[in-house]
Amino acid sequence: MIISGFSALVASLLYLFVSLLIWRKIRFVDQLKPNFQRKRILTLAAVAALLHLVSLSQTLWQGYFVFNFANALSMIALLGSLILLYLNRKMACETLGIFIFPFAAFTTILPIGFNEHIQMPLEIGSHVLISIAAYSILGIATAQAILYSLQEKRFRKRQLSNLMRALPPLQQMESLMLKLVMIGFVLLSFALISGIFFVEDLFAQHLIHKTFFAFLSWFVYGWFIIGHYRSGWRGQTAVRFIIWAYALLILSFIGTEVILYLLYGGE
Repeated sequence: MIISGFSALVASLLYLFVSLLIWRKIRFVDQLKPNFQRKRILTLAAVAALLHLVSLSQTLWQGYFVFNFANALSMIALLGSLILLYLNRKMACETLGIFIFPFAAFTTILPIGFNEHIQMPLEIGSHVLISIAAYSILGIATAQAILYSLQEKRFRKRQLSNLMRALPPLQQMESLMLKLVMIGFVLLSFALISGIFFVEDLFAQHLIHKTFFAFLSWFVYGWFIIGHYRSGWRGQTAVRFIIWAYALLILSFIGTEVILYLLYGGE
């Protein structure tokens, strides 16, 4: 636990420091070179992510999966950080870390001292982890789509702020958005398939609403991917599909709880 706490603390401080470096890069975007401190930012972020992984692995697995709200948020942030680092291998998009790294700095230390949890066997825990990975990646893709939409509209009006100018070019932003959707769609497919093995009775387990909206979201994502490769759907059309699909995915969980409360809350 000491190693986990120390790793989490150092990782959190490094995430914050990297966030400050990126913020400085955004603030002085007109005065600094595009690759200013890029190597330093990525190196420190990689070290932070590695320490984050060490810390989370010890709080997430204790002979069984330990699942709670803190671990879920920490995993989402870690996945976001790792994906951003991976994508930077081929495109300069480290400035997007201004949205991910501050969140990671907070959630890295969140599991420390969080005692409430649910114990899960390996099979169910794996399904939950795949699901969280899918939702987090598709969430990042949705945030990316919103940023792309704002950047594209402001570019047309020639009203780019410092943040918009510091973001990668529109073509790279769109490419990044599509890659995230593809990765998230694959994981969502695995999550839905693996979930079938743990369902005994959709109605008795009150899973019909969740399953319906999750598959509907999967269908919209699949429809968009097919349309993108066959008909060249992109730009604002892609943004609308991605936002609507993720809204359905969110509804499959948050909305389902509301529906269940309305239907069964008074019983």
